[in-house]
Amino acid sequence: MALYLITGTSGVGKSAVRGELRRRGYVAYGSDEDGLARWFDNTSGAEVRLPDQRGDEWFARNTYRLPPETVRRIAAEPGHRFICGTVGNEGEIWELFTAVVCLTVDATTLRRRLSARTGGFGSTEDEIRRILGWHQTVAEDNERYGALLVDASGPVEDVVDALLTALRLPLDL
Repeated sequence: MALYLITGTSGVGKSAVRGELRRRGYVAYGSDEDGLARWFDNTSGAEVRLPDQRGDEWFARNTYRLPPETVRRIAAEPGHRFICGTVGNEGEIWELFTAVVCLTVDATTLRRRLSARTGGFGSTEDEIRRILGWHQTVAEDNERYGALLVDASGPVEDVVDALLTALRLPLDL
């Protein structure tokens, strides 16, 4: 049993990679799409809803988290599994994964992808600036903690080929 985390800033292509992994026969979950991660109040620990209007104060009070028990449950399933997403508690769950892959793109590509979003996180100019700020150090930070870096600027098929090759997994099941 192996569980891999595919991470990177919003807009690098984690959801597209998830779709391509599934197309190739892998079991791949999206922290967003499959409801694995949720927003939590940092003080009370209570789950909160992502409001339509959100700014620095709201983000300072709340964290997007992937509960460790969810990761453990998926890790116990047979076969190779992927969780694609970025959460604020990666340091808490990192060791539950067989390996971590950080998808990377240049800032121009990231801005272009984010600007095309409508609704959800990363769809406002304030959030795009926030994400571009995180983007400046995310690859370096993830690599320092042992993540494999994969360039996600090309076609998703090529990105997944590179990801699976880096993990020494078959390109298709």
